[in-house]
Amino acid sequence: MHPSVLRFAQRLVLWLGVAALAYAGGTGAYAGIYQRYQSWKFNREIAVLEDRAPVVEKTIDLREGDLVGKLEVPRLGISVMVLQGTEQDTLTVGAGHVPGTPLPGADGNVAIAAHRDTFFRKLERILPGDSIRVVMVRRTYDYFVDSTEIVDPEDTRVMESRALPELTLITCYPFYFVGAAPKR
Repeated sequence: MHPSVLRFAQRLVLWLGVAALAYAGGTGAYAGIYQRYQSWKFNREIAVLEDRAPVVEKTIDLREGDLVGKLEVPRLGISVMVLQGTEQDTLTVGAGHVPGTPLPGADGNVAIAAHRDTFFRKLERILPGDSIRVVMVRRTYDYFVDSTEIVDPEDTRVMESRALPELTLITCYPFYFVGAAPKR
């Protein structure tokens, strides 16, 4: 191979690597800034709310990307703002409440999803008995981990409701898989 072609190929690969790192870093920075802004907005909304009477939150007025609340797993150090929906743009900046599942406070199985390589990376270490808190504007809901399960992406039975308050967290598996992971 001619030395000038080899030098061009090396530079091309170098610049492609720099571009990929810049994209990943920029996306991570954007998500972090967005999380801080949504958290500030959420805390401000709670502070001005005078009536703290418990209510069942409703999904009727929520659109893709609307703020739902905050999910916390204290033992793992997870604290992430939850937005309505599971579109790519939503999951880039936060966890997403799965449409069609109830919000915390209602009977049924609340489903929340997030990417394994961002907000739900630490779920790899979750254990039965761990507490999970979902903070909404009017009330905080506490859940405790009963079990974990690895399923195929098409297996939606884990989101089925049994008419009692439940929470299902969804992320891709395995945690350190490169590309689209084969399990959830």
